[in-house]
Amino acid sequence: MSWLWLNIPLAAVFFLATTMIPLWLVIKHPDSRPETAGRAPRAADRTAPVPVAAQAHRSAQAHRSAQPHRSAA
Repeated sequence: MSWLWLNIPLAAVFFLATTMIPLWLVIKHPDSRPETAGRAPRAADRTAPVPVAAQAHRSAQAHRSAQPHRSAA
């Protein structure tokens, strides 16, 4: 029997331990977070809105007509 085949069950045990123990802890204690009084304030809630100047949008047709045309040589 090869050493590879002897290491596969050992690797499976370590893989299952590293994946299942944290999952088991989360399932066992799902609400271990500290209670909060409400929603935490975000940076967007603390800042005032800033006015933004509107910019005119040139249509594609106006953009094409503003460029010089090249003649075929």
